[in-house]
Amino acid sequence: MLEGYFSLDGRIRRWRFFLYSLALVIIIPVLTLLAVPAVDNARNPFVAGIIAFIVITLLWSWAGFALVVKRLHDLDKPGWHYVWMFLLPGLLTSSFSVHWSGGGGGTWSFGYGAAAGIIPLLAFLYLILARGSDGPNKYGYPP
Repeated sequence: MLEGYFSLDGRIRRWRFFLYSLALVIIIPVLTLLAVPAVDNARNPFVAGIIAFIVITLLWSWAGFALVVKRLHDLDKPGWHYVWMFLLPGLLTSSFSVHWSGGGGGTWSFGYGAAAGIIPLLAFLYLILARGSDGPNKYGYPP
């Protein structure tokens, strides 16, 4: 099971991708709760909390990245698609917006981020619903 979260090699089918993603959503909060007593009892709880936060965030990020890359491999697509599916929309949601004040006292605001936020949702649905390639592809044999 740990290989599913940390290895970038191979492929993963839809159902297993969904289950591993769901397990990840459960595992990370449990790890966080287990870290709380250790942080509270540390000599410097503030520094221990920052370290625990960084470690848990890195574990969660890498595990999610590995799952998506393997799912893309099952679809016979390179892992680089992760950039436009998840990283680019994240940057857009935090970086760009347009504001307009009308002459009649009305205001209008549109954040590109609001529109970009739908991209990861659609990408996740694609990863869950799209059927992987039958037989071997350039990323290996089907699991």
